[in-house]
Formats: sequence, structure tokens, C-alpha cells
Amino acid sequence: MDLTAALGRFEELWSPRIAAQVNDYDVRIAKVRGEHVWHSHANTDEFFLVLAGALHIALRDGPGGRERVVVLDQGQIFVVPRGVEHRPASPAGASLLLFEPTGTLTVGDRHDAVPDHVDVTTGHSLR
Repeated sequence: MDLTAALGRFEELWSPRIAAQVNDYDVRIAKVRGEHVWHSHANTDEFFLVLAGALHIALRDGPGGRERVVVLDQGQIFVVPRGVEHRPASPAGASLLLFEPTGTLTVGDRHDAVPDHVDVTTGHSLR
């Protein structure tokens, strides 16, 4: 699959498309800009690969829910460990590739109020 062509087939932000499946995992691609929502996944890690642009991932972990931010540029990866609250954001916009177990909601198991610009989904078919 040509990921650049696949990303050109949709415009919606924070609304991932399922590009492929590997065993019980979805390979998702997404376009993002602005902030997502604070959320966590109780039973799975979340893998991010930045295909274009830059992604900031705010994390709440450690004693007292200490906050820190990981900044990823094109070609960089980061894995958010299961149970860690996080909020992806991209001020200028980015394209991402994500690995998540099939059926995983984009807002995890626990999340803040979901703004209108965030699609609560388990991924859409890449048509």
C-alpha cells in the first residue's frame, strides 16, 4: 500500500482509517491537528509513528500524575504504555501510523469530555 496515496483519500482529522490488519491488530493511519483528549487504554499499549509533521504527546505518569511532553518529528516512534493517561496534539498538523488491537476506541477506556473535532471510533475502513 502507498501510504501517501492512502492519506490523500480522506481529509477528516482525528478520524483514523484502517490501512491493514496484522493478526488481531489494526494498522491505522490518521491526519491530526490541534489537541485530542486526555485518555488512557487500560489493557493495551499505543504505538505512534509520525509519517509527516510533528506530534506532541502529553503524558501523566509517575508519582502524583506528573505531566511531561514527548515531541516526535517525522520518522520517530513512541509507545504509550497501557494505563498511562495521554493527550496527543499537533499544533501544525501531522500524519500518523498507529498500531492498536482491533476494536480499540480512539478515546480509550477512560477519557475527558470528547470535543466535537475528535471522532470516537474503532477506525474506519479505508475505501
